[in-house]
Amino acid sequence: MKKLILAITFLTRIPLPIPKNINNEDMGRSTPYFTLVGLLIGLILVGIDKLASYLLPVFAVNAIVFVGLIVITGGLHLDGLMDTCDGVFSGRSRERILEIMKDSRIGAFGAVGIVCLTVLKLAFLQSITDESRWLYLVLFPMLGRWGMVLGISLFPYARSSQGLGTAFTNLARKSYIFWSILPILAVGFYSLNWLIFPVIMFTGFAVWLTGHWLTVKLGGLTGDCYGAVCEVTEILALLILTIITLNSF
Repeated sequence: MKKLILAITFLTRIPLPIPKNINNEDMGRSTPYFTLVGLLIGLILVGIDKLASYLLPVFAVNAIVFVGLIVITGGLHLDGLMDTCDGVFSGRSRERILEIMKDSRIGAFGAVGIVCLTVLKLAFLQSITDESRWLYLVLFPMLGRWGMVLGISLFPYARSSQGLGTAFTNLARKSYIFWSILPILAVGFYSLNWLIFPVIMFTGFAVWLTGHWLTVKLGGLTGDCYGAVCEVTEILALLILTIITLNSF
């Protein structure tokens, strides 16, 4: 239970009492619980969606769901996406990219990244309208956090100094990928039956490609990269869920 609470307090702004006497090992061992945090986030989004849909038109509901996700997570992953975009698209050397990513100020590439993300998420949320919408709202945050587990477990840490992601990377285990995917399979079978497998394969392969590309440029991933991976995975999950909705497989 302590590791689940740590995962919730790290990945969200949900006010929970932080357990006493925690250390880096406790933080690192919380990684398999990331998808359960995604489940909790998704359930909150479902509540927001249901409540807002009684009062507002569809686009306004989707905008509120989008903003709700940012509020729940405190914009943590968005910040990682913007810093990563500013760094990797700058065309600089590896060392300079890592310096840029540590700068708290947003640059042009970070601004472009957040605009693209906003447009895509709103468009995909707008397209998911069938009776399984509430399950998809649960599923895509889970897949986003599973993307983080993959990034932590499969790729090295890029910085030589201690950073936000060090505690997770140093204690990463390949088995975390398996344990963290079990909640996704449970929700996925309920909503998609066998189609959950191509969804997982598609998002997992996309995460691997993203992680490999970042590792080539940076020598590994950083805490900002984990946030970027989460956001990219959420978008890709929403993309494939939109395709399934529109084609009624």
